Amino acid sequence: MSMKKMGLLAALFALMVQVSPILSSAHGGEMHEEDGEGSVKVMVDGRMVEGSAMISSDMSELMLPLRSIGEILGSEVRWDAEHQAVLINSAFYPENNSNSMDHSAHQEHQSMGDMGNMMMHPTPIVLDGVLYQADMDPIRMNGSLLVSTDTIEKAFHVQVKWNKALSKVQIISSATAQFEKEQEQVDNAFHGIGMVPVIAADGAKEFHLTAEIGPWSPVKGVVTNAWMFNGQAPGPVIRVTEGDRVRIKLDNKLPERTAIHWHGLHLPNGMDGVPGLTQETVQVGDNYTYEFVASHPGTFMYHSHYDDMKQIGNGLYGAFIIDPKSSSSETKYDHDYTMMLSGFHVNTSDEEDQDYYTINGRSYPDTPSIIVKKGETVRIRMANIDTMEVHTMHLHGMDFKVIAKDGHPVKEPQTMNTVLIGPGETYDIALTADTIGSWMFHCHILDHTMNAGEMANGEMGGLITILKVTE
Repeated sequence: MSMKKMGLLAALFALMVQVSPILSSAHGGEMHEEDGEGSVKVMVDGRMVEGSAMISSDMSELMLPLRSIGEILGSEVRWDAEHQAVLINSAFYPENNSNSMDHSAHQEHQSMGDMGNMMMHPTPIVLDGVLYQADMDPIRMNGSLLVSTDTIEKAFHVQVKWNKALSKVQIISSATAQFEKEQEQVDNAFHGIGMVPVIAADGAKEFHLTAEIGPWSPVKGVVTNAWMFNGQAPGPVIRVTEGDRVRIKLDNKLPERTAIHWHGLHLPNGMDGVPGLTQETVQVGDNYTYEFVASHPGTFMYHSHYDDMKQIGNGLYGAFIIDPKSSSSETKYDHDYTMMLSGFHVNTSDEEDQDYYTINGRSYPDTPSIIVKKGETVRIRMANIDTMEVHTMHLHGMDFKVIAKDGHPVKEPQTMNTVLIGPGETYDIALTADTIGSWMFHCHILDHTMNAGEMANGEMGGLITILKVTE
C-alpha cells in the first residue's frame, strides 16, 4: 500500500474514532470537511452541489462528492450493494475483471464492522462499464463517497478549479459552450430585432412559439435550466406594425400546462391568455393559436399566465413591440435598444429572490454594451418582467427623458437619471450621448448588481450594462 494511501486511511480512522473534522493529507497537510461558515462549497456550472468538499490544509488535494456532482451533470450514479461499488453510466459490475476485489476476503473483513471494511477495502468505481483505476482511493464519509479531482475530471469530462479567494470548488463542463450559442439571440433581443413572420394568404403575419425547457447561460461559466420560447430566455422579440393582423401558434413542450398573455395589448377577450377565464390551459403536447390586430404602437411584452412564479421566473417571456403605422410624427433616434429586466433562480427556489438578475437573459459583465458616438440619440425600451422585484435604473454621467410608459407616449417628458420600474411596467427613455466615456447604467437596488447573491472581491454583476460613448 502506498504511503499516500496509508496516510489518508490512517487519518480517516483517527477521524472516526476521535470524531475529529481533520484528515491527514497525502502531502502531510490536514484535510478538512467543514459545515456552515467556512465550508468548502462545490459549484457545477454555477449550480450548488449538495454536500461539501474536503481540502488539505496545504491546498494540494481535493476530495469531492461523487454522486451529487454526477447527478447535476446528468449522469447515472448508483450503488452496487453486491460488489460494494459505485457504477457511473454502467448497467452492471464487470465480472471476471482482473482488477476486481477478492470477495471472500471482503466478507472476512466485513465481520470487522463497517469501519474495518472501509479502511481495508477502497470502494471500486465502474465508469462506462470498465473498472476505473483512480489516482487516489475514494473515501466514504457521512453517506457520501468522496473522490479525487482527477477522478471527477476523467469520469465526467470536466475541469475542476479551486477558487481560494471564494473558498469554492468550481467545476466547468462542456455545457458552458451554451454561452456562445446564445450570443446572436441575446444581441437580437437587445437591438429589438424581431422574428421573421410568415405572411399568410389572408395577409396575416404568422409566428410560431414553442414553449420548452433547456439550458441557458446567464453569465460565462454558469448554466441553468430555463423555461424558454424557441430555445431562448427571454423568448424572441415579436415586432409588428400598428394595424397588422397577427396570428401566433403556441406549441407546448413543457412538462406542464401553460398559456400566453399579451401584456398591455388591446385585443379580443378570448385572446387575452388567462387560463380559467378567457381560455383553457394549453395541455402538454398540445397547441393553441392566438389571433388579433396590433391595435396601438408601443413597447409591450408577452409571458406565461400559468404557474407564473415558476414559468415567468425562469424565462418564459419576451418583448412585443408595435411600431406606428405612420412614422412621420414620431421622433427618429440613431439607436433603438430593448431591455427585459428579470433574473434566474440558479440556486434559489421560485419563491425566493433570483440569484442572477439579468438584462435580456444575461448578467453583467456579460450583458451587451450600448455603443454610440458622441451626439447620437438613443431610445431604450425597458420592461420589468420580474415576478416580485422593482428595479431603479440609474444612468451615470448624463440625464435621460421618459418619453413613454406602458406603451403610451407621455405628454410632458420628464428629465431624470433614475427611473423606478415596477413588475409589469414598461418605460421608454431617450437620451443624447453628449459626454465621452464608459458610463454605468444599472439598477440602484444594490443586491440586484451581484451574481450568486454576493459581490466577491468587489466584482459587480446582475442588472448592469455600460453606455460607451466615443468620438
